[in-house]
Amino acid sequence: MILRHRHLRLALLACIAFALLQGGGAPARAQDDAGPPPAPTTSEERHQQHREERERKRESLAESDKKKEEEANDETPTIDTESTIDAVEEDIRWTLDGDLRPIITYQSDDLADGTNISDSDAGFRVRAGGVFALSRPVQLGARLAGRCFIDNCDLEFIFQPDAPTRNGLSGGQFTFDELYAHLFRKRRFDVAAGRLQTRAVLRGGVYAKSLDRNDSNNTRVTWTDGAHATYRGVDGWDGHLVLQYNHRDGPSNVLRRPLDFEPDDTRVTGFANIDNTDAWGPVVQRTLDVTYIPNALLADGSPDGRREDYWGLVGRLALRWPQRAEGPRLRFGGELGYAPNTPTNASRDLGSSGDTEGLAWNVVVSAMEFAPQHSIGVNYARTGAGWLLSPQYGANEELWELRYQWRPRTLPLVEARVRRRRDLKEETGAVRQRDVFDFFLRVTWRFRTLAF
Repeated sequence: MILRHRHLRLALLACIAFALLQGGGAPARAQDDAGPPPAPTTSEERHQQHREERERKRESLAESDKKKEEEANDETPTIDTESTIDAVEEDIRWTLDGDLRPIITYQSDDLADGTNISDSDAGFRVRAGGVFALSRPVQLGARLAGRCFIDNCDLEFIFQPDAPTRNGLSGGQFTFDELYAHLFRKRRFDVAAGRLQTRAVLRGGVYAKSLDRNDSNNTRVTWTDGAHATYRGVDGWDGHLVLQYNHRDGPSNVLRRPLDFEPDDTRVTGFANIDNTDAWGPVVQRTLDVTYIPNALLADGSPDGRREDYWGLVGRLALRWPQRAEGPRLRFGGELGYAPNTPTNASRDLGSSGDTEGLAWNVVVSAMEFAPQHSIGVNYARTGAGWLLSPQYGANEELWELRYQWRPRTLPLVEARVRRRRDLKEETGAVRQRDVFDFFLRVTWRFRTLAF
């Protein structure tokens, strides 16, 4: 049955998501460590022992999450930084978890042709999935994800290799954004294959920004079909290799035009990086990324013109001062990206000669816990018209962003953002440079409902 009234659909999905949340939101009870309980002799005692065992496993999961975040030396929320392969090996047969992210948005867009478009919306993204431990080193995982907004909530399940829009799922659409097998390391090596979430982000405190790879940022639903391998090296250095399948109709995550995947030799994108988030003095992250997409760049903007390989190189660095995990502190970070092969200015309506700029960079400064549980940050970025890899920074764009974050320990994460974006170069024939102002207020719940 399809519900056709958009407000009823929105309310129904919100109630379902909230019910899931309530099912997993109860805090675990304290565990008595006085020794093993006596063998149950009645049905009621057996049920009580079973409930206590489930509570112990829930506590184990909570401790695992806390330890993983502390070991990452990271104030950035893990929901915005972790990839599928970052899951830890659990001594639990089944786990079910998910998250709910409601959002209110407003945008005012001064277009290059002199007109203005303003719009406001409200809705949410919801994700729920599970992991099954097939054997000690192998886990199977699946997660269903969808979006519903007042302006668009015609319920539809899809399952296809390419994203239905340039930004992932549309409102009202649901799909599996994870469907994979994960082989855990023999000491140092992991590999996951199937439908994955992959990320390479700057851990900027309030911000998790990326110039090249960040599936499902904000309320988007995007994914990576392929394989992701990691090698845990010495002294905190981790190596990552991603091989991603590209469908001829388009990618499954956010890439910018004029990248095109019609020919067969564009099917596989390669991504590799080395990353270290162990503290080294004030430095808490250093990363180097390489992206390679063969024969996908329409250098002249047309399928009938020249095709070239597209490369992207990204360096990433984050620092924290003073070196402490609580109390007021500053977190600084930045990314620098360069693409040696870029489309021509003429193909992007930016002039009659030369190639577009392949340089992109951004900086963030976060004042963490300027008051207990309250943080604020500033982000500035400039992205050349030839940089085509970022899901968060558009090509030919300058960006200013201010973000506030309230991160209570037992309540959902609350964030507010104001942002301004404008074209770096005015398009040929335009009346003015495009100028966009937008705002959001969002809340994020994460929940684990069952573990057994």
